[in-house]
Formats: sequence, structure tokens, C-alpha cells
Amino acid sequence: MVTRKGGTRGVRLRHRQPGDDTAVSRRGGIRWAQVVAVLAAASLAAVGCGSGSSSSTNAGGAIKVGVIGPMTGPAAEIGTLMMSACYAAVHELSRSGGPLGSKVSCDSVDDTGDPADAVPDVSRALATTSNLAMAVGLESNTAATTVPIVDKASIPMFSTDGLVSFDKTTLPYFWRMTPADDQNGAAFGLWALRQGYKRAAIVFQNNIGAQGNEPGVVAAYQKMGGTIAINLTIPGDAGSYSSIVQRVINTHPQVLITAADPQSSATFLSEYKQLNSGSVPPIVTATDSLTPDYFNAIKKVLGAAYVTKDIALVGSYINPAAPAYAAYKAAMYASPQVKSPATVLGVGVISSIYDGIMIMSLAMQEAHSTKGSAYNKDILSITSPGSGKQVVHSYAAGLAAIKAGHKIQYVGVGGPVAFNKFHNSPGQFSATAFTADGSPRLLGVMAGPDVLALLG
Repeated sequence: MVTRKGGTRGVRLRHRQPGDDTAVSRRGGIRWAQVVAVLAAASLAAVGCGSGSSSSTNAGGAIKVGVIGPMTGPAAEIGTLMMSACYAAVHELSRSGGPLGSKVSCDSVDDTGDPADAVPDVSRALATTSNLAMAVGLESNTAATTVPIVDKASIPMFSTDGLVSFDKTTLPYFWRMTPADDQNGAAFGLWALRQGYKRAAIVFQNNIGAQGNEPGVVAAYQKMGGTIAINLTIPGDAGSYSSIVQRVINTHPQVLITAADPQSSATFLSEYKQLNSGSVPPIVTATDSLTPDYFNAIKKVLGAAYVTKDIALVGSYINPAAPAYAAYKAAMYASPQVKSPATVLGVGVISSIYDGIMIMSLAMQEAHSTKGSAYNKDILSITSPGSGKQVVHSYAAGLAAIKAGHKIQYVGVGGPVAFNKFHNSPGQFSATAFTADGSPRLLGVMAGPDVLALLG
């Protein structure tokens, strides 16, 4: 989740003025949809033939990675995390020479975290950015509108969104190595019950990403015998949540399963502490909140001891012992453009951007082309196991193997990649805690099949 909640997968919608018909909540109206649909149709027509970058082989030239995310506004920190993963990937590519000898660079595309803004902004970027051959990012609040535009342009993409609607997509250029929100929600519930919390209050902010977790939490928690004391949706950035907080307190939960942006979370939890004689139950939230903003906001109102001991952040698992992680970490620390490598390394969703760029670059080398329509099919070949294939854990190793005439299987930061026919590979799940300096500390791992079984 950097997501949703104010994180990657579902960033907080920007503030709207009262009466603005474009305001949206998961359970509210979506009157902006008609406007977006018209814009999207026009945009699809505009990029129907693909961007200029995807129409040529471009061997030995320069290619760009479009990092599509919130670069400005309340969720700009998420865009920074996305760019950091891209910078690390490009640094790794440059050490061995880019695909087909091409120089690769990161090009930020600001979707502002708002679908209405994202459509024209992404369409403009595709139409005006030369040599745009890959796309990453495409988070939850905007993916429904931006993913089809990028797909229409025949540009392969690795999305960090958690929308359930992409669980069975047929869009050929869409790839995802992170779980859908309902799967992530199921992991929330599973972790809470494994810690012995049998009575939970569910409190999610009213944005697409945060509320997308709710069905999974409810299904998993109840299936395993847990009791949901109360299930509430709160608006973002409210001046006070005191009446809602009191309702939650009255149900006597053992744990809060929550997802909200840092400011909203801080206000809610501060009032919980005030109204409950200084006591706040433990929290299970998203790894997307492994950010300095969230850490500092909650530390300010609840103290360092609470933040380091009573918050579990659940999301995509990355294995620090995996061979690919060593290359990922080294590139993160070596890139001068990455300002907070320890934070970035702790967010599993973000690592999928790095892996995605590695995979697309190796697919280009395999296909002998940087053209999306040519190398897209090789993404599956690069990641699938097979007899006689050479297993590689870095771009350098993969490039050398391909040049030597070998078929390869890339195993990334998140472990083996197992794309299904819908181009989804959710992987494993983990729970993480904050350390005293805000960096992540692994608490435990949950097997993917165990989590998915709770949704059956």
C-alpha cells in the first residue's frame, strides 16, 4: 500500500471544494466518470497508434521509462518512491549497458493521484515524449483510466495498482507483480488473527485503494473465526473524528485494522488516545505506509514506543536474503538520485517497479527490439521456468546469458515470478515493523496460497 491510504496503491485523492461534482469516494457517487470516459475516449484515439518511442527498434539509442504516479500534491512522496526504484534500476542497467546498447532514463509522468487529471496528463506524455518504451507505477486511484491508455499505445507496463478489476484483465501490455487489494486485505486479517487479535475494528479512509482492502479483510477475518466489532469508512483530512472514534472505542476492539493517509491517521489516533484514557490498540495497516511522513506523524501523537512496537505493516514480501535483493540494495544506495534508500527498500510494492524494469529490459534484449509490440511477448519467456534455462538474479547476469545464447529465467527481489494468463503474479505477503529510525524490520511472512485460500 504506499498506497491507497496515502500510499502507492491507492493514494489519497486531492482535496475538493464543497459541491464539486468531481468529488469521489468508493461508496459514494462517481459523477466524474462520464467526464473521464469522454476524455479517455479522446485520449485513446490520440494515442491509438502508440507513442513515437514504441514504433522503432532504437538499438543503441536512448529509451525512457515512463514513471506514472503522483509527483505533485498530497501523495507526492509516493511518486518519489516510484522514481527512486526507477533510478536504482537505471543505475543497474548502466553498469552493464542498457538493452541493445541503449541508454535508459526515467521520465516522470504526474498523474496527481486524481483520475480526472491523470487522463490528459498521461495522454499528453505519451504523445509528446520520444522513445518512451516502458511504463511503471500506475497506482490504484488512477489505474482504471491510465492503464487502458498505456495499453492502447502498445507500451508494456508494470503496474503497482491493487484494483480487483485487473485480476482477470485481457489487456496484453498490462503486467502486475503485486497483490490485488482484496488479497492484501485478506493478509491484514490473517496477520491480525495470527497475533491473537480476535476482535477487530476496521477503519478505512474513503479512497479507492484503502477501501479496496475491505472485502478481503472481512472475508478472511470472519472465515478464520474473528469478530468484526465495527466497520467504518472515514473521510480524509477531517478536522476531527471524535464522534467516530468514540463509536470505535465503545466496541472494545483488540486491534485496529486501518488504512488512511498520514494526516488523517494522526488525527484519528490522537483523538483515540485522548478519549480512551491514553490507550490505543495495536494497528495493522499497509506497507505502503512505510514512509517518513507516516512514521513521523504517528510518532508525534503516540510516541516512539508505540510506533516501533504496536504497528504491523502488511503487504508484498521482499526477501532480503534473495540474490536479487543484493543487486537491488546496491543499486539503491549507489544511485545519487535516491535520497532515502532504507525507506524505499522496505516497500514491497515499490520493488516490483525495479523488477519490472529489469524484466522489460531483458525482454528487449531477447527480442532484439525496444518496440513494445515486439518485446512484450518475451516478458513471459524471461520469467517462466523451463528445462535448460539459466536462472539469473540480476540484469548483468541475464544480459550475459542472453548474449551467450542461453534462455533465462529471471528471479527477482520478490522471488520467482509466476504470471498467470491474466499477467498477474501476486507473490508472498509479509508483516513489517518500524525501527527507531523509521526503517523497516521484518516481523513474519505469509505464504501466498494461504492468503488466497481465505478468499475462496
